[in-house]
Amino acid sequence: MFRPPLFLLSRILLLPLAFASASRAQDPAALLRRAERVKDAWPEVVITLRVTTTKPGVSPAGGMFSVEAKGRDKSRIRFLNPSDAGKSVVQVGDEVWLVLPNTRNPIRVPKSHRLEGGFSAADMARTRFAEDYDAVLERADVLDRRNCAVLRLTAKAGKNPSYPVVRVWIDEKEGLYRRAVFLVSSGKTARDTTFDEYRPFHGVLSLARMTIVDTLRPGTTVVEYLDYEKKSLPDSLFEVRVAPPL
Repeated sequence: MFRPPLFLLSRILLLPLAFASASRAQDPAALLRRAERVKDAWPEVVITLRVTTTKPGVSPAGGMFSVEAKGRDKSRIRFLNPSDAGKSVVQVGDEVWLVLPNTRNPIRVPKSHRLEGGFSAADMARTRFAEDYDAVLERADVLDRRNCAVLRLTAKAGKNPSYPVVRVWIDEKEGLYRRAVFLVSSGKTARDTTFDEYRPFHGVLSLARMTIVDTLRPGTTVVEYLDYEKKSLPDSLFEVRVAPPL
């Protein structure tokens, strides 16, 4: 029977320990800031999305969206399917409004308001993990053959993100988010998101595809980022006018 040399066996056994030690040496806040560079590259942007949802026993359903986003606290999501013509969702800070064609007033909705399947307004609210959460390094893990640091995030005092606790996987080589598990206050997992593909758009590395598995309601939603366009967006684009009572 083949027996590897003692020095080789020792190196094999020590590899996981060495990787864990390297992970612990990293600053969790620095890991988050590095991963956030993908979002920060587009301070004002128009994004074209295709969203497809699959549920057990139901044919896949989908929609096209155009997202106009300014900073981290302003976005207008326009529904592009002909059946939803004129419909949009506007988010300013923690306020989200559903605007329907031929109606007098917009409807205030929560950030968790679903646009298609598991895809919600909160997904385009441009949450910054580094700003909204305190992070601790839990462990090292290997995800899809990538060495990742696993961070546990808890909402900072005075912050009110959609989920109080998030666990994220950050690729240690490229510094990119690879997975995020979102937990509700009870500690139960609400959704499990994987960041499946990044690629350059107009020379800028950006998220190209993510998959959302809804653990509270059965279904899987795939979000494809088809294009990003840098554009100067006026603040008036995100104004919501409420008509005075008759």
